[in-house]
Amino acid sequence: MKIISGSLSGRRIKSPKGKITRPTSSRAKESLFNFLTHGLNLNFNQSQVLDLFAGSGALGIESLSRGAEFCSFVDNEINSIMAIKENLANLGLERQAYVKKCDATKINFKFKKSLDLIFSDPPYKNFSLTKIAIEKINKKKLINDKGIIVTELSSKDEIEAIEGFNLREKKIIGDTQFCIYSLN
Repeated sequence: MKIISGSLSGRRIKSPKGKITRPTSSRAKESLFNFLTHGLNLNFNQSQVLDLFAGSGALGIESLSRGAEFCSFVDNEINSIMAIKENLANLGLERQAYVKKCDATKINFKFKKSLDLIFSDPPYKNFSLTKIAIEKINKKKLINDKGIIVTELSSKDEIEAIEGFNLREKKIIGDTQFCIYSLN
């Protein structure tokens, strides 16, 4: 996998070992970031990002490459945590990141600043994990008023409402469906 744009454009990142993760395809990632940048006019500069069910950390790392100030990565699998840490070290991004091995639905830590952008990419058919994690994070008031949530699921999966959020946009790219939410 490669970083698409920004200061680290073209650099490679590694996927976790094993078959537990499903990396976002380059085409889907490029379409998503183009939409966030040009469709929603999202400015990554100085943003605070959270990458839930992070896998390789590709979405959070792409955000850092595009100017995000800080990204927290959360995953429950040790192979994912090891891959994220290795990717961050290889790219010199350790100081701009926090990596936590934990169940994303049980986050019990605070962030230094409120979150501007959250990616949630749980295993397909498990959208309910996104719903639980995001609603819990929102109850703790960890998302700023203009924060955006990007969920990734199969194009065949049904979308569920997330309490406190409006579905702003839905994009389908091949087998991948991105749903973009904002606070009510």
